[in-house]
Amino acid sequence: MTTTRLPWHVRAARKHGQTAVLYAALALSAPGEYELAIMAGWDESVAWLMPAVLSLYAAIGASVSKSQKEAARNAVGTPLEAEAKRRSRNATWGALLALFMATAAQIAEHVLTTGATGARALVVIVVSAVPPLVAAHVLHIDPPTELPADVPREAPAQEVQAPAEEPVMEPAKDEADEPISAPEKPILSTYAEVAEALDVAPETVRGWKAQGKVKAYPGPTANSVLVDMRECQSVKARRPVSV
Repeated sequence: MTTTRLPWHVRAARKHGQTAVLYAALALSAPGEYELAIMAGWDESVAWLMPAVLSLYAAIGASVSKSQKEAARNAVGTPLEAEAKRRSRNATWGALLALFMATAAQIAEHVLTTGATGARALVVIVVSAVPPLVAAHVLHIDPPTELPADVPREAPAQEVQAPAEEPVMEPAKDEADEPISAPEKPILSTYAEVAEALDVAPETVRGWKAQGKVKAYPGPTANSVLVDMRECQSVKARRPVSV
């Protein structure tokens, strides 16, 4: 896979543009802060230090805040996590204070110098705040990273295709089976009831049960036994007829 190389001036801007913008913002801030020091009564021999105190302090504060935040992220889960977070908070507040001071100095000097009022004063205030705000923000921007040409690149993952589904075959319909009749429930009766119905002696029915010709069922009481009337009828039907 081939990629189009960016023009040299685009690559130079991306690589060195951040530094150039930072120094340009500090240069724009310096004259106003110098004039503010002169207006406040500082001698010209030391008034030039005012830009270093305000603009550079704001830039350094922003840079330290960024590094402390990164250190706090790297210290998560370690015994130094609490201390790293505390330093990160202090650095952030220090950067905000420095940025406020640099911005306020720019606004105050330009408003006093121009004597602007009304809408023009609003324009002066907004424009005066641009250099210190840009300087602080530039320090929080990471420069773009360009990968060397020899760095291996992973091919984009291809979507896994689901296997083709086999056609669903409808099961063959079996011929309807003949309905199975439910077994008949036994007609449970006592020895005496069976003997009376079949015209035999109760001892005969008891003998069929003892010989295993009929099945015994538990009766309503512990010692009572019941037998199936149908089984007894079948046993009697199989008995040989006496002459």
